[in-house]
Order: sequence, then C-alpha cells, then structure tokens
Amino acid sequence: MGKVKVLPENVANKIAAGEVVERPASVVKELVENSIDAGSTKIEVKIKNGGKDWIQVIDNGEGMSPEDAKLSFERHATSKVEKANDLFALRTLGFRGEALPSISAVSRLSLTTRTEDSLSGLKLRLVGGEIEKEESCGAAVGTNIIVKDLFFNTPVRYKYLKQTSTEIGHISDIVNRLSLSYPKIAFYLEHNGRKILETTGNGNLLDVIFNIYGRQVAKGMLEVDYSDDYMELKGYVSKPSITRASRKHQSYFVNGRYVKSALMSKAVQEAYHTLLTIHRNPIVILSLKLNPILVDVNVHPTKLEAKFSRGSVVYDLVKKGVSQAIKASDLVPELKLNKKNNKSDAEEKYTQNELDLDSKSSNQKEEARKDIRVSKSKKESKQNYSFISPKSNKESKEIRIKKIDKLYNVEDLKLESDDLKQEETKSKIKAEVIEDTMVKEDKPEYDQEFAAEEELNLIPIGQIHQTYIVAQGLDGMYIIDQHAAHERVRYEELLTQFKSGEVKTQELLIPLNLELTHQEVELLNENKEEIEALGFSIENFGGSSYIVRGVPVGLYNLKDQQLILDCIDKLLDEKEVGEAYKLVENIIIMISCKTAIKAGDKLSLREMNKLIDDMERYEVTNCPHGRPVMMHLSKKELEKEFKRI
Repeated sequence: MGKVKVLPENVANKIAAGEVVERPASVVKELVENSIDAGSTKIEVKIKNGGKDWIQVIDNGEGMSPEDAKLSFERHATSKVEKANDLFALRTLGFRGEALPSISAVSRLSLTTRTEDSLSGLKLRLVGGEIEKEESCGAAVGTNIIVKDLFFNTPVRYKYLKQTSTEIGHISDIVNRLSLSYPKIAFYLEHNGRKILETTGNGNLLDVIFNIYGRQVAKGMLEVDYSDDYMELKGYVSKPSITRASRKHQSYFVNGRYVKSALMSKAVQEAYHTLLTIHRNPIVILSLKLNPILVDVNVHPTKLEAKFSRGSVVYDLVKKGVSQAIKASDLVPELKLNKKNNKSDAEEKYTQNELDLDSKSSNQKEEARKDIRVSKSKKESKQNYSFISPKSNKESKEIRIKKIDKLYNVEDLKLESDDLKQEETKSKIKAEVIEDTMVKEDKPEYDQEFAAEEELNLIPIGQIHQTYIVAQGLDGMYIIDQHAAHERVRYEELLTQFKSGEVKTQELLIPLNLELTHQEVELLNENKEEIEALGFSIENFGGSSYIVRGVPVGLYNLKDQQLILDCIDKLLDEKEVGEAYKLVENIIIMISCKTAIKAGDKLSLREMNKLIDDMERYEVTNCPHGRPVMMHLSKKELEKEFKRI
C-alpha cells in the first residue's frame, strides 16, 4: 500500500492558513486590504485582547452579492484575477483568493454585507471554515466581518501568540502603514474600546503623519516628489535631525502595497550619506508608482516583498528623489530653550499689567521685584554665563537678578556689556497677553512655514569654552561646533581633491614599514590606484613587505602615526567588490576627523572668519558622521525669552 495520501480538506485548509494567518495582525492586514480593494472611503478596525478574542473590520465599500459572499470562502475564489497573465498587471492588493478561506478555517467568523442595488443584506456565520448559518438582514452598504476565537481549533498556534501588548502593536503597525499608503481613506482603530488611530481621509499625507508620529515629526518632514518616464516617487522623509534607532519607521509602498524593500532602503540611506549619525535612521514614507509589469509581488506568501525587473533604475530614482528633497531644505535645526515649568497650557495663559520695579508703593510690585542689584565688580559672585568682547578692554559692568517672578525661575543670571549705563529712571517690564490658539481638526499645528535664509551672513563674535563659535546672522544668533564644522570642511576638500585626482602627497622623512598577509597583498595590488589617488605612496619592499613613503598632506602632522596604518588596514580589511570608492571615502572621513580643529582649540577672529567662509563655500550643515554643526537661536526667540514680544 502506498504511503502518499491526499490530505482531508479541513487539514489542508489549516496548513494553508498557517502561511497566510500568522497572528492577529495578519487577519487585519488581509481584511483591510480587501476593504481597500472594494473601494472603501472609510474603514473601522475594532480589536479586543490583542485580536485573540475579537477582530472586527467595517467598511463602506461596494459590498458583495449573496452569491459572491458565499463563494468568497472557497479556496482560490477571487474576482481580481482571471488568467495567469493578470499576475503581471496587478492593480489590487489581493489576488490569490486565500484570505477569507484561511481566516475562517482557524476562527469563528461572521460576515454581513450588502451592495448598493440590494434591498437587504446577507449574514453568514462560519466555524472552522464551514458555513453554519445563512440569513437575510438589514445592513448598510459595505461589508462587516467579525473574527472571534482565532486559532481556537489549532491550540499549538494559539500557544505561540505573544502578549496582548505585542499583538496590538503589530496590528497598529499594519494599520498605520496602510493609512500612510491611502491618505484618502478615513481609518479608525480601537483596542478594548480605546481609540488608537483616527485619520480624516482628506488626502493630505502630512495629516496622517501628524496623527501617527505627532507634531514635531510632521514639522520636520521633507516632501519628496520625483519622477521619470516610467516611475513616480512621492512621499516624505525626515530631516537629518529627526531620526530613530531602527528602520521600523520606514514605510515603502509600491503601487499602494506596503513592502519591505532592501533596495529602496539602501537608496534612501545613500541619499542621507554623511548627514546621519552612526546607527541612526530617518523616518521615511515613500510611495513608488510604476507599471505593474515591472514589479513582482507574488514572491512571498505574505506579499511583503517586491522584486523589480529594473532594480538599478528604481535605486537611482529613489536616491535622486530623496537627495533632491534634502538639498532643497534648510537643515539648520532651531534651538529651543526649555523652561522649568510643568504647568498646562491653560495655566500658562496669564494677563499682567506693567510692573514698576523701582516703585515701593505697591506690595505686588515689590513682591515681583524681590532682589535686584547692580554691581561693578566681577568678583562678587560666580559667573554662570559670560560673553567677552574681543574688541574692548574696558571693565564690564554686571547686573545680577536673583528672582523676578516665580513663573520663570530666573536665578543667578549675569549679563555683561561694555557700554551698559545705569539709569535712574524707572525700569518697567511689560508682560504680553498670551492668547489661546484655536487648532482646527483639519489643520494641525504643524502647518506653519518657516522661511529659510538664503544667505546667513555670519559674523563671528567669540568662543564658548573654546569649543563653540558664537556668530551673529541676519536673524539672531548662531552657535557653531568648531570641530564638526571644520571636520566637514576637511572632508569636502579631500573628497574634491580625490575626485579630481589632485590629492597632494607629502613625502615622509622616515618611511613606514608594512607587513601584510598574502590576502592583504592581493587586495593592495588590486586597489593600488585607489590608494595612490587618496595620497598614499606605497612601494613593495620584497615579498609581503611594503614601504609607505608618502601620505596625504595634513596627515603627517598627527602625533599618532599609527593612524596611517589604520587607514590602510581599513581599506584592506573591508574591501569588497565594487566598494573601493566607499572605503576610500571612509578613510577620508577618518582623516578629516583626526586633522580637524579640536574642541579646546583657541581660535582668533581671523580663523573663525576663515572657517565660516569655508562653511558657506561647501554649504556645511552636518559633519561627515551626521552630527549637526550649527544651531540657530532666532531674534524672535530671543525677544520672546526677554519678554519683548
């Protein structure tokens, strides 16, 4: 007797369901995608106990006729594909006809649906994939599906479900991504009666980003709109100052379908090259539209992977589109001053009349005054914040303010100025009325535009802790990290020289000896041109011994000459096919960091001006490792802090 047997239908269905339904989030994904394919403009998802007990998806799509509704639970029954060639022209999210049969096979399911031309709806109840009850009922146009007791008949699968918080996290993630892909659809998600997500469906992707990630992220997003003759790329990416530790906040969509694309992710990462700090990733929401024949999404049961027939073209398009968005933006982050204030917005709203600080006739005015004294001596107390003008030798005068008002807790604040004059006239502080800001539901707070300066026209004033340069610009004060800024300048200089083949080499008085392995020798010979183009002069000294006779100008000034060996070792150890330029660039970054101005170096005004000029020449905003080089405190922010506005 033969050993091969045909499995019973119920067993086969359970096995097949294991490929489609991995966890509650898989059910939500399949049902919501069906709702999207049905032309819905509003989709509600209600979850109980992480989806283990209850999953409900309600839509206002076109609904199904009684015949189609019953047939939809038959395996491989679908209205989206008729012949094999249709797989190469897919314009729907579903196409296999496996979702409903797989879900119903491992749950207790009820379906209520009605089409617009039907007077009544149909309600079906299924247990383990078998229809147990069928009845007519009143129903709204669309479909309402309830999935209860998921994996009730496959206890082994149920046992592997995670905690409720984990499962709802996966569900929330998939609904978030679908709402980002379809901003014209209003999504609603609740868990155990608590709202998690609600979008308006007004078509504004930035509104959806605001609802998911919040105001600060939405304000820091850069619009991407790029296309060629075959493809169109749209969406948003975050400024380099807004990043996350992982790539979980990156969403890529191909023809409306959420996919995990290593190709697109790598292109985005390359577009941000040198703008991000190590192990940081931007927030990305990108939608790629192209002819369906150029992409295959039927390579994985979950349809989360996409295979492009023209991958290099997709890579270039994504990289150029994101790069264009980054270059068109102002990357200098705004500096916000944090107040020690835990009061709510309502409590912060106040109205205050003029406070006469010199008058003693009012108890309230005297209370606000507390302790104000003017001193000509710098030695009377410890100085917290100081500014020393390089153009004056006059003794500066000092105003010390211990406390003006409880609202701002201003303590031990010293101001020095060479031309400060004491006046015997009354001093007044005027407090403005802070009015309530009305925020409409369809226009979140982030919808504010901040004009970027075309030219900063920075004038250096001095240094703070011999680490940061303070400069005055057209709009307020700029604080520059001297090491990060010079590191980027050095990087741009060396990279420009490398690309043009003009890297200058400095001969060493005492050549360095290198002892290499056989593999390293092969790699060195294979990449000799790249190494020499970088400014190194290396000769064979017999066998596996080499002599370094010259290095890039500026590198030899280092006290630790071991760096020279480290640079070469890095190139040899990490060399991969097609990555020679990348590794050379990494060495340039290393050299730039080691030869740049350091924190603690005292700079003259002339040196500061030179650095600022170089920054403007190379449009410096970040160091090669991605750290910001400059912070901006606008004139308006200063005036707000000093209560001038």
